Amino acid sequence: MATNSKRQAIVDTATRLFTQHGYHAVGTDRIIEEAGVAKMTLFRNFPTKNDLISEVLTQRAHSALTSISSSIATRSTPIERLQEVFAWHDRWFKARDFSGCMFTSALSEFHSESGEIIRISTTQKIQLRLFIQSLLLDLVPPAMIEPTARQIVMLLDGATLSAVVGDKEHAADDAWQATERLLWTASQTSAAPGTGTRKKA
Repeated sequence: MATNSKRQAIVDTATRLFTQHGYHAVGTDRIIEEAGVAKMTLFRNFPTKNDLISEVLTQRAHSALTSISSSIATRSTPIERLQEVFAWHDRWFKARDFSGCMFTSALSEFHSESGEIIRISTTQKIQLRLFIQSLLLDLVPPAMIEPTARQIVMLLDGATLSAVVGDKEHAADDAWQATERLLWTASQTSAAPGTGTRKKA
């Protein structure tokens, strides 16, 4: 197995184990065994377990956003593209290996332990919000784009938690229905010129 392949095998194995069992519950010995690599190979690529976790999260953030972007590219209208974000989450929730959000779990497990892990996880949430904001440009008034995106990310986080505790069937659809109400409310709201305040249209 080539060096790069061994490195990726470690990351892929760690991703699966961390997703299923959490970060603290999985030791490096188990990752080494299931990845089929030598201990020296793991520590040559990732001197610490936190280095490995950081790489797992970095790759997951990239792959998830790339996957969502590819999915919405098949949709033709702004509202369809936004709805496809929820459809993507629905498919994710119903996947056999779904175990919740790796970034939320990392924020919970490492809130006081590793700045880099927190930075990567927080950045992923910010990137998702900015991505949602880009989808809202033609759907809500400019003053409402950022607050509406924040609320949509909250709904997606809530839907993910709901799916974790058992409501995989309805979580994404319920979040989308709530988003439709958010969009209607935002479309009725505008910023008063020169004041930065909001008023009903």
